[in-house]
Amino acid sequence: MTVKTQRQGDTIVIPIPDSFNIGEDAEYQAMIDENGVIRLIPVRQNIFESMPKYDLRKAIDEERIGDNGSPIGNENVWNE
Repeated sequence: MTVKTQRQGDTIVIPIPDSFNIGEDAEYQAMIDENGVIRLIPVRQNIFESMPKYDLRKAIDEERIGDNGSPIGNENVWNE
């Protein structure tokens, strides 16, 4: 599928096909690499931002959800 850039005021836009099912008002971070590849990364909201004092550990304990405090699989994706 080929799309063509369009000018809207001081901005160049690239239409995204409806078949991508993105919807209106979706937020993306635009990035371009050294090869000219443009990536659109969805902006994720921090679900705890509205409740900064939320204590996940306390909630786990209150719900009696078993947790030994150590990852047992691939939970810790940031430190592989």
